[in-house]
Amino acid sequence: MQTLIWSVAMYGCESWIIKAADSKRLNAFEMDMYRRMMRISWREHRTNNSIIEGLQPTCRFLAEIKRRKLQYFGHVVRADNLCIHILHVIITETDVEEDHGDAGLMISNS
Repeated sequence: MQTLIWSVAMYGCESWIIKAADSKRLNAFEMDMYRRMMRISWREHRTNNSIIEGLQPTCRFLAEIKRRKLQYFGHVVRADNLCIHILHVIITETDVEEDHGDAGLMISNS
């Protein structure tokens, strides 16, 4: 399940902003996947804790998202002069023209 479903479901999770409601939805998604995998119907009235105890997963869905976010943050922080490089590329390779009335801004490579 972690290789097929989680990889698709977590695509781009490094940039997600997870609120409390999103956290609940992600936990519900994880439990729904476990129930489907084990073919447990909602009519059996099994608690989420009993399913987790039965499966004993090595990693939980939200914990994996948090791990990936921290790993990406570490990658960005360690990048040497990443912000300066991005701004340099934007300024030197593109022409940006904006008109704000009297206070116009024009950046170009000429």
